[in-house]
Amino acid sequence: MTLFICSEFMEPVTLTAIVTAIAALVQLLQSKTVNDSTRKQAAHSLRIILQYNKHRFEVIKALSGYNCYGVFWECAQNMPYPDFYQAWHYSKFSTRAMRSLEEILFTRII
Repeated sequence: MTLFICSEFMEPVTLTAIVTAIAALVQLLQSKTVNDSTRKQAAHSLRIILQYNKHRFEVIKALSGYNCYGVFWECAQNMPYPDFYQAWHYSKFSTRAMRSLEEILFTRII
């Protein structure tokens, strides 16, 4: 089933191909061994893909600790604010939740 058409090339792309491309681009942006030119191209490609699909939430979660403001801007422009806020703060929320859980579980009762 064709779910996505890239406006630049007008070729049909499957959802599996989109997810694979997004995952590869996110890995490039997270890599410490990639040069700036490659990083800029990956961010540009990711912004183009994110204009036309619904995987923005996962991308923001994955890249929230990285300097990818163009990608974040593209996502913010195409998402409801509550969804963007939740994705942006997801890692902070889950970290706080885990710390609270650890405190509850590992506190000695006197």
